[in-house]
Amino acid sequence: MKKRLAAISTILVLSMLLSSCGQPGNSKKKKPFDDDTSSSVPIPTPVIPMGKPSHDLSKVDVKATYDDFYVEDFSKPWGSDKNLRLVNSDVDNYFVYVSLDAGNNMVNENLNYMSTVTKPTIQVYRNEDYPGCLIYEVNYEQIFPIYSRQPSSYYYSSFFSYHNVEFIDFYTGTVIPSVFLSTSINSFGVTGNFVYKGEKYRLDYYEFRHSEVEKSERKTESSGTELLSETVKISSTSYFIVPEFYDGLLMCVYVANDTGRSVQELLEENSPDFCPPEPFGDDENPDDYVFFAITAPK
Repeated sequence: MKKRLAAISTILVLSMLLSSCGQPGNSKKKKPFDDDTSSSVPIPTPVIPMGKPSHDLSKVDVKATYDDFYVEDFSKPWGSDKNLRLVNSDVDNYFVYVSLDAGNNMVNENLNYMSTVTKPTIQVYRNEDYPGCLIYEVNYEQIFPIYSRQPSSYYYSSFFSYHNVEFIDFYTGTVIPSVFLSTSINSFGVTGNFVYKGEKYRLDYYEFRHSEVEKSERKTESSGTELLSETVKISSTSYFIVPEFYDGLLMCVYVANDTGRSVQELLEENSPDFCPPEPFGDDENPDDYVFFAITAPK
């Protein structure tokens, strides 16, 4: 799995998923991942209110589609034997702040690499434009306390690179397709079809982010260098339009320390590349991630 990296500019400094969503009210339709041993006892269907996304889903910086993605049959859910670290609170992970001179040389020294991803809040509602489907609206924040020692005698630009959260299917281990958020884009929409046992299902995934500087202080040290103390908050909202029976969505956060990437790598990663659906990957260590249950079993 290619890790979803994201980047965002700071202020310039001077010195499953689905086309066939089912029919309205068809709550008794067999779920595609159910086995034949499931109980026939009816389970009361919760009353889900009507609602409307807080963002205009037709207005995104980048929109992408992908070819039909065929899901292989499986004997048991991917997430059931992976010992996934499910969490229900804020988590810490890593980021890298970079100040660059005119030649794209890094001129700062980071004094902190730790950021925080807040526990997501989840709303679920129906919408008349998507009969037979539910919309999951997922809101979370990422807090970046920047502490950097850097020159104060000339112009430079700055940005920071971090791991964007990812979403993955509990049943198949398929990473939901997305777009890398870069310094040039703050929103995307991705659509396409998953095919399982001859049935076609469409994924709608939209992501919006907004950043703000909560505090910013600069002090000149006796050596002539500048000590920057700045806190940036990124507020993100994700939307998933899925069939009303779907219950397999996990949000995952990369928590391993990979702050040793070179400036060249960070610059190359700063592009709005499309990431198609792909498996979590046998070479990936689930211990490098923590997971929040969005619609998936807890």
